[in-house]
Amino acid sequence: MDLAMNNYTIAGEKTTSDLTVNLHAQRTKILARIRENKDIPGTNLANNDTIRRLEREYNDVTDQIAQLERQPSSDPMKVLPLDLWADIIKEAVNKYSLVDDLLDLTTVSRHWCNTLMSLPTLWTTIVLDSTIGDYLAKAVIRLCLSRACELTVVIRISFKIWREVSPIILAESGRIGSLRIYPPPSNLAECEKILTDFECLPVLKTLRLSNTYASPHDGPPLWIIEFEKMPLLNEIEGSIPGHLEHLCSRFVKSRQFILPMITQDIVNVCAKLPNLVDLSIHEEDVSLDYWPKRFESALLSVRRFTYYGMAMERTLTLLGPNVSSVTVEVSDFRQVLNLLGHFPRLYELTLLLSRSFRYGGVSNEAIPTVHPAIENLSIRPVYYQTDNIDYEEAVASLGSLYQALADILPYVESIHLNDTLFVDATWSYISSLKHLQKIFYSNCTLHLSQQYSIVTMESLSRITWSGLSDSFAIFSRIIGPDLRNLYMNINPDGWIAKENNETSYLISDDAFPSLASLSLWLTKSFPWSIGIHKNLRELILSHDFQDMNPLMTRNDILETILMRPRDFPALETVELTGGLPFEYDILLLMLERKNIYAQPGISPIKKLIWGIPVLYHLLYPVTTLMRGLFPDREPNVAYSLEAVRQRIFDESS
Repeated sequence: MDLAMNNYTIAGEKTTSDLTVNLHAQRTKILARIRENKDIPGTNLANNDTIRRLEREYNDVTDQIAQLERQPSSDPMKVLPLDLWADIIKEAVNKYSLVDDLLDLTTVSRHWCNTLMSLPTLWTTIVLDSTIGDYLAKAVIRLCLSRACELTVVIRISFKIWREVSPIILAESGRIGSLRIYPPPSNLAECEKILTDFECLPVLKTLRLSNTYASPHDGPPLWIIEFEKMPLLNEIEGSIPGHLEHLCSRFVKSRQFILPMITQDIVNVCAKLPNLVDLSIHEEDVSLDYWPKRFESALLSVRRFTYYGMAMERTLTLLGPNVSSVTVEVSDFRQVLNLLGHFPRLYELTLLLSRSFRYGGVSNEAIPTVHPAIENLSIRPVYYQTDNIDYEEAVASLGSLYQALADILPYVESIHLNDTLFVDATWSYISSLKHLQKIFYSNCTLHLSQQYSIVTMESLSRITWSGLSDSFAIFSRIIGPDLRNLYMNINPDGWIAKENNETSYLISDDAFPSLASLSLWLTKSFPWSIGIHKNLRELILSHDFQDMNPLMTRNDILETILMRPRDFPALETVELTGGLPFEYDILLLMLERKNIYAQPGISPIKKLIWGIPVLYHLLYPVTTLMRGLFPDREPNVAYSLEAVRQRIFDESS
């Protein structure tokens, strides 16, 4: 009996497989007949009826294939271990509106409902926010279903409302592991009152308070955190309490400081925090009179350091040799050399160049040799560049800086250039970096004196390029055989390409053969052939709402994919953001070509993303085509730019 059943099963599988093969062959023949009829010139009603009949037959066969090939998915809640399933749910839902998402999931099935309600770790976030509907009822549900688990509590209500609802939370003080207090509006006095109501928080580990900023001239806040009632506290964020010695409580183990100034008293306090890792000092508006010449102790635990102010050298003496990330304001090249000499393990360096940055005439003997640890380099001005800049002096100083960096920092893997000058020496330095993987270019001012040959960057994998159109000249000089991700936002202001030299702005068709994600923010048409991209999987096209030219550019790109699907065989995701009309007939034809007529080896479009709601008039044929079926729809002209414009801007309505 068992043998007979096994033979029956095997025979059934072969029969199903043979049927699927036959249906695929039948669908191919129908598709060929559709093409033949569409190739017949002229308008013929009988021929149109034949095409529609064949398309219906094609859809019927496609549905049969889908039914045979569809493999029913198992309920993940029945297959996966509950602890793993709980972790997946927590990652998938919005942590702030957690209860709403969870209640939605309980409607999937009775089994889901019972399982979700039996997992207390899913219900441990308690949010008291008067701007959320039924917030109190939702908090009660969480408190009930979380059972004895440790809680995360978020309080965003006024003290008046807190007085009314506090009993339900205060009763659970013994299991609050994380507490956030942000009363609206952010008010330190109300924050203090709410925190004081918690007489004991025995398992509290993280405390986050209102980030209300108080100027150093206003004096410190008056309230004090009672650490004694929080024996397990190891992290505190928010405004710094007035008496800094309380921060040195044995209960506080880690801290990020953002200080308006640095004094010996503050250094003494910070030195007692062995896990102080991140230190930011902002001394731009501080008088020079208070600055001490040196400090009596150092902050050896600091790894990430940010400094704004005019006493950089004095502040560097605070830090030990293990600092790995520095963001600092510099006014001359000598300060840059001091930085590199102080921190041999530095891997991330951000130079904030003052408006009058000077190279400083440092002798060659003073310039250190290679600094091999630095991988990420960022250069930007402290203040936004203005028209008052002395370009001749700035170009000379930056030129000398980049020439020195080419010798000192040859192993940089990521470079960020923001709002600064892009001079000849900048490009020479970038093109000399053999290990460069990422370029981030944003709103720089080009000041170049010569044309450059094309440079091949073997390690380059990502480019984010945003700026005026004249920067396109440099961008078009790059060949990236391993470039995977490309974002371009080219502003048309300052477009200087003329008919006789416009070709210098063209990007070669084979410049980026490995490109997988292409994102274009179009503010105007620009001279670039999209080229051939065999590995492109994602295409994002955004545009400026105030200019119609980018719409034409988007149409041109989609039409290229429509006419040359073999040049984009891996393309699966297309994102179109922007609310203006669009020639959707081209989009529909592209989907038809990719999802129905495509040859083996060409992936269909699996995901189409819009930034705006889509009318059913368009949504129906799009979704039908993405299922690999012919939709019953109007002629293509009904989806043209003119037709869409008339439908949206109908003067008679």
